[in-house]
Amino acid sequence: MTLNELRYVLSVAQTQHFSKAADACHVSQPSLSIAIRKLEEELGVTIFQRGKRKVLVTPEGEAIVKQAQKILEEAEKLTYLKKIKKNPLEGLIKIGAIFTIGPYLYPSLIPYMRQHHPQMPLLIDEDYTENLRNKLLQAEIDVAVLALPFSDPAIETMEVYDEDFMPVFYDSHPFSKKSEIRPEEILSKELLMLGKGNCFRDQVIAACPNCHSPTGHSDDWVIGSSLETIRHMVAMGLGITVMPVTALARQSDYPGLDSRPFTNPPPKRRIVLAWRSSFPRKAAIKVLAESLHQALKGQVDLLPINWE
Repeated sequence: MTLNELRYVLSVAQTQHFSKAADACHVSQPSLSIAIRKLEEELGVTIFQRGKRKVLVTPEGEAIVKQAQKILEEAEKLTYLKKIKKNPLEGLIKIGAIFTIGPYLYPSLIPYMRQHHPQMPLLIDEDYTENLRNKLLQAEIDVAVLALPFSDPAIETMEVYDEDFMPVFYDSHPFSKKSEIRPEEILSKELLMLGKGNCFRDQVIAACPNCHSPTGHSDDWVIGSSLETIRHMVAMGLGITVMPVTALARQSDYPGLDSRPFTNPPPKRRIVLAWRSSFPRKAAIKVLAESLHQALKGQVDLLPINWE
């Protein structure tokens, strides 16, 4: 039994696919399949039920997968102790953020970290919430910046800041004559939205009571793959949208756009840092939270950093 074999097991359990798991582990599919079959024979347990389209964990395999996760987390602790020489503030931090946070956080956070904590460089990632959860659990990243709601018994979180939502529209839109916008004035007939699977889309729908498609099916919306795509569509007069306020920090770079705040209390989202409960560098999390506060000061409502 080797650590690599356990990594292969976790990857297959997550992807439910041998080929995708092999790609994630940077090995060939035959090598991964042989290693897992060897482990099954050694343990006398069938870990996976192989299907044509999907691979499922067997009831007996569930215990193996959970134990593999624990073993790899403990091995990771030993690796960290060696790398950081007992100083949790030294060494690379692998950080992930959801797509509606990363592009607006990283350009401020990275320079601050380089100036004030050069011994703790960042390796950055962007993905959907569920993918970041899985990357945390598999130790592919150390910490994630996510929006609530989020919960997982194996992951700890720290609330870091609240971020207002703001309507964005082309400069000749009737909204440009208003000082503030009521959430119910955001109508689905002209709303440009992110696609399914993005938590910010769901939060906008929840915040704006008239954000529903004319036929009752959200597929009727004009959607974009990213906030930046939507921003350019709005600038061309194709509709309006709602964005997190950090996305508007450089609004002047986009001619043809205008924005106004929502009426009080504005719709908002709460942002958290999330990390595995077994992550050994807890002091680095605190430094990262403090650095995030400094990077976003004046843009968002900062929350007290509660650290025991």
